[in-house]
Amino acid sequence: MMTWSYEAFESMNSGREGVTEMELRVRGKLEDLGPRAEYAKVVMTNIVGGAARAVVFYPEKVFSLPAITSIGKWVKGDVNTIADDRDTERLKEEMYQEINELLNALTDVQAARSKVSATAYKKGYSTITIWYPTEIS
Repeated sequence: MMTWSYEAFESMNSGREGVTEMELRVRGKLEDLGPRAEYAKVVMTNIVGGAARAVVFYPEKVFSLPAITSIGKWVKGDVNTIADDRDTERLKEEMYQEINELLNALTDVQAARSKVSATAYKKGYSTITIWYPTEIS
């Protein structure tokens, strides 16, 4: 079974400047991954009044998957954290680790074909969601 890892980035620049910085850092990471980037997952958020963030989840080794003819039911798993807590850095890191654990718990086919999304709120909860297929043929 494939092992997944992640790298998280943060910019204290908010707005477009922070997002642009994250885009450049994500592009650099994807280029560093080479062929492993084929199945990498990227999420980015820009918290209003706070840091822009990006996370790249990626497989530790290059692998290939067989062609598929159909994908059936999709399931989601998500992790939430409070966006404006005093210990935001630790909570964000724990959220990234939990998504990484979910990726590592899936089969190689499920993890490689999964989709990841994120939300960010000025006040309230931030969420990262992983969508993965349960039926693949």
